[in-house]
Amino acid sequence: MTDTHRFGVIALVGRPNVGKSSLLNQLVRAKVSIISRRPQTTWRRIEAIRSVEDAQLVIVDTPGLHKARGRLLNRIVTQSARGAAEGAHVVCQVIDARVWSQADQSVLDHFSRPSVPLWVVLNKVDLLPNVNHVLPRIKALQEIHPWVEIVPVSAKSGYNCERLFELLQVAAPCGSPGYPSSELTTASSSFIAAELVREQIFRQMGDEIPYGSGVELTLFETDENQLLHIEINIWCETVGQKAALIGVGGERLKKIGSAARRQIENVLNCRVHLAQRVKVKRGWVDDRKSVVDLGYGV
Repeated sequence: MTDTHRFGVIALVGRPNVGKSSLLNQLVRAKVSIISRRPQTTWRRIEAIRSVEDAQLVIVDTPGLHKARGRLLNRIVTQSARGAAEGAHVVCQVIDARVWSQADQSVLDHFSRPSVPLWVVLNKVDLLPNVNHVLPRIKALQEIHPWVEIVPVSAKSGYNCERLFELLQVAAPCGSPGYPSSELTTASSSFIAAELVREQIFRQMGDEIPYGSGVELTLFETDENQLLHIEINIWCETVGQKAALIGVGGERLKKIGSAARRQIENVLNCRVHLAQRVKVKRGWVDDRKSVVDLGYGV
């Protein structure tokens, strides 16, 4: 290893639903953080690691920064988002390239500090009417704040994501790797499995999704045939939510489980047997111990 090896921590911040999780997955070329079309899918910071010949970057996905209202879970998640820049060498504010909103300005106001370089990443440029709109958007952003870098990308298609990684690699300070080169995330395999189940709840439930749906892992072990056995409880707050999660004849829960099992097998590269139950636990999103036990807002 040379003395020019670089090691950096990169925080992805922004309001909800701008594509931070999709961007993280593109940057590390693997599925590490769960994604959905619904806002506020990410409930805790997720650290992904990508190692190349002369650098290692730890890229941190964070919950969307928004005004904390009401439930304890929401306040804890927002607190996690506000602390996203701690220990970061570069902070990338991810925005929707189509619009600069007051919520984006609030994120900028919170993270604009002289001690940490602040970049802006224009995500979703593929949704602009045409490529000629990119340069005017960049010029408009230059008038808002003296960003260190402004980088247009599409996390969905992968456009310019590798270029963003290369720029971040150059910006990282010199240092030895913080993790083995084979390591992809600091999150445990069991937590990733639980998150992949929660992702399918978001995807399968659509507009019916109860945001108070937590996933508790009660069994995570591999047998002598290398089959990973996973048992989970899906927590919800009302009997009505339980019925919606299960669906008519249990069909919705089966779809959630089937899709989650395939994702877990792909991500963990093993065969999986997944068993799940839905339980009503009233008020769990306002109970600090329950929220912490499930690993949210960490």
